[in-house]
Amino acid sequence: MGRELQSSIVTKCATLLDQLSESPDPLTFSEIVEGSGYNKSSVHRIIAVLMGEELVKFDALTKTYSLGSRPMRWARAAWQKTDLQMITDAELIQLRNQTSMNVAVSIRAEDSVMFIRTIDVRSVRYAPKIGQQSPLHATAAGKIFLAYDEDQANCGLPADYDMEKLTEYTITRKTALKAELKRIRAVGYARCDREEFLQVSGIAAPVFDYQSGIIAAISLWAPSKLASLKQVEAHAADLLALASNISARFGAMAADTN
Repeated sequence: MGRELQSSIVTKCATLLDQLSESPDPLTFSEIVEGSGYNKSSVHRIIAVLMGEELVKFDALTKTYSLGSRPMRWARAAWQKTDLQMITDAELIQLRNQTSMNVAVSIRAEDSVMFIRTIDVRSVRYAPKIGQQSPLHATAAGKIFLAYDEDQANCGLPADYDMEKLTEYTITRKTALKAELKRIRAVGYARCDREEFLQVSGIAAPVFDYQSGIIAAISLWAPSKLASLKQVEAHAADLLALASNISARFGAMAADTN
């Protein structure tokens, strides 16, 4: 019985989301009730749940409902993942073998970075997993997205972002982060020296598209006990070359990748 009830609720939520996504305009409460075929009390409860999860938003001025920010983030991430299939495992494996470093591909997910591909030399407990999210300010990949964000006045960070101190090396002041982002734009890659985990050092380079926008970051990293940041940075040219080649595949001009 519980499973049937849960299934019914999920189905109703999906029905309302389908309604809102397929409609060219925001919908009133009455239009949702009429289009869904559900009674008013059910629609009211479902909308309350969906709004609480940022799946639906309400415009108090027009008294209408539309899709919230969360489905938009899902859609953007899905499209990015599809496009990023042009980054092949073969070339990531080649970079791993060439450098003897772990390789990862990530995209930005609002206030964090999300890993969508990982190619490891060896498996370790703190290695990023596909779908895992990490903070922007304490990772090389995160700093790449911040360095090329349009809002440099706030270092590319969301207004309410918490620069949490994760280790003794984590950058927690915007003045220091701003200086680091300037360095990244000058040299073309970001670095992370035990800032998220004491056991990890790494670097990351950006993948640009034809509009000079950042669509992904490619990272090289290693356990600190096996390689220092300086040793990881020794492979920066290899990483930048791959990122530049992939960017060209997405239509970026050579000047955009420098």
